[in-house]
Amino acid sequence: MNRTAFSVIALTTLMCVSIVLAQSPVTSTTVTTGRDTHRITPEDVLSIRELRELQISPDGKQVAFRVREPSDPKLPRAPRTSNIWVVPTDGSELPRLWIPNLKNATSPRWSPDGRWLAFLSDRGESGIDDPDATIQIYLLRSDGGKAERLTSVPGGVEDFAWSPDGKMIAFIARDQPTAREQERQSAGDDAIEVDANFKYSKLWVANLLDRKAVQVTKQDFEINELAWSPRGDEIALVVARTQKPEDSLLLSLAVVNRLTGEVARTLSTNVELAGGLRWSPDGRWITFYEGPPTKDFSAWVSVVAASGGGTVRPLMKDYLGTVIALEWTPDSNRLLAQSIEGTREALLTIDIATGGVRKLADVIQTIWEFSFSTNGQTIVYNAQTPESPSDIWVWTKDAQARKITDFNPQTKSWLLGRVREVEWKNSKDGLTRRGVLITPPGYQPGKLYPTVVNTHPGDAAWWAGLHAKWWAWGQLLASNGYVVFLPNTRGVTGEGWRLHATIADWGGMAYQDLMDGVDYLVEQKMADPNRLGIGGWSNGGFMAEYAITHTTRFKAAVGKAGHSDFFSLYCTSYIRAGPRVFTPGSPYYNRQQYDDFSPITFVRNCRTPTLLIHGVGDGGVPVGQAYEFYTGLKDVGVETEMVVYPREGHSIQEYAHQLDVQKRVMAWFEKHLKP
Repeated sequence: MNRTAFSVIALTTLMCVSIVLAQSPVTSTTVTTGRDTHRITPEDVLSIRELRELQISPDGKQVAFRVREPSDPKLPRAPRTSNIWVVPTDGSELPRLWIPNLKNATSPRWSPDGRWLAFLSDRGESGIDDPDATIQIYLLRSDGGKAERLTSVPGGVEDFAWSPDGKMIAFIARDQPTAREQERQSAGDDAIEVDANFKYSKLWVANLLDRKAVQVTKQDFEINELAWSPRGDEIALVVARTQKPEDSLLLSLAVVNRLTGEVARTLSTNVELAGGLRWSPDGRWITFYEGPPTKDFSAWVSVVAASGGGTVRPLMKDYLGTVIALEWTPDSNRLLAQSIEGTREALLTIDIATGGVRKLADVIQTIWEFSFSTNGQTIVYNAQTPESPSDIWVWTKDAQARKITDFNPQTKSWLLGRVREVEWKNSKDGLTRRGVLITPPGYQPGKLYPTVVNTHPGDAAWWAGLHAKWWAWGQLLASNGYVVFLPNTRGVTGEGWRLHATIADWGGMAYQDLMDGVDYLVEQKMADPNRLGIGGWSNGGFMAEYAITHTTRFKAAVGKAGHSDFFSLYCTSYIRAGPRVFTPGSPYYNRQQYDDFSPITFVRNCRTPTLLIHGVGDGGVPVGQAYEFYTGLKDVGVETEMVVYPREGHSIQEYAHQLDVQKRVMAWFEKHLKP
């Protein structure tokens, strides 16, 4: 599982936000031209096709990638389908579907010699729905033919990687119930013992010659990432020693023998995140994400001698950005990286000897959709514009970056707002803050518009691109007459690990950042002070709830999957390591800090009409968090509505539910900000 999926989304869903500012110029960036065919609707937002998991072929001539198709409105509960596509890097041909009938194919990976493409799927080529199907590794020759299944492990495959010689594939699969356990479950004896009988992930290796797979590791630890040694005799792993929720951040970097599975050496016990594990082609070095002992989700790129015995050497500890993906160059002298810098991303080279960083290209992209791949000479990456979703771009040393796909031409008919970057200063410590502002089509300077503050989810920085997702309401609201402010309060990615770590100050100075940003927009006559709204998802839901319990300036609020009570969150969430890290110690001994951070503690101060939205099955931020806040608002006499969605977790997945979220958000702000 990569850094973003595992750490930024799952764990940092608990992060705080909020802000204040002072005077600073507005910096205009790319602007939408507003092809006024029609205003954006929630249905439009859900029509976007998503491109992920780019993989360039070893010869640099093709890119394999995953396309996630929009949901079918006629099948509102059906999951979105994903399939593998390929396109030449020179743009000479249109993208083509690799295997037509697949509904769930992901993770394309070329073999080192380029002869095979491996991928994960639960159906092979049949396309037949099978509720008992599991995710397995499939192989397809690059010159065509029929895909064949390589693995058949119970429970399915979670991740995999080719060996450097292309003769083996290492993969991760999870322990399954024993025969005795299955027998008991079938008989109805299925009591669940909490914090017991964990099913750990294990390392396996499949041999392409005989198509047989063998289990390598036997230890009870959780494998988050793997990387082959160039010789193929060892495999590096990022592991957690336990599955207990309070220990989920205790990660280590270990090297195991490929034949025996025994740990040959442990290179670091201070791994902060998964996603940075890369073994250099010459076999000398291993990179990983290292972080401070406080385990606060902030990290930097470090390198350690693969042989052990050496010290860990930070490469980018002083870099004022956040590296989210990296790969070695073939000569092992440099790393190619994709990073977040403020409201944009960048492609970089990193010198291993000096730690020097050189920018290759600027990129506009959201942290949830980043993807890049390289063969050392050519880089393919995802990028978007304020007018269109992500497509594939190609960068080479001697040519200008060029776009080679166009998967969402329908956005050309949308009436879009103008996107610009803004800066302001925190009124207490003078720290410069940055964010994104979207003004409605036909915006008239000096005219006051209803304004919605869309607070950031997790620790993810808002970006200067297209804001059109079920949880990112920027263009949906702007297209329908709102000014939308997306503030990057302190604690977001893209500003270096030290500032990132301040996300542990739940509310706090982040709230000051936010309110100063609102003040700045009011002073510049960009926001109507009498028609201010606020809302967000996850950490954004928390920040909306924190704001409306600390000020009465907002006339409407929406909280989606926000955490309102840190004490009950600690007691009921599967990610309780988060609040325990940010406020050290158990709340049973030190509850005051938990209460001081919790919006529920201050709910008696709230006067803002509030819509609460939550998934019934949310394990990270349990639905009880919304019920607590909802009940508090009702007791205080605040107008409030609460909507819960069955079968949904922290992220809403079903088409009808995503549609309903957007329509309710629009209706709530329409009711309270456009009287």
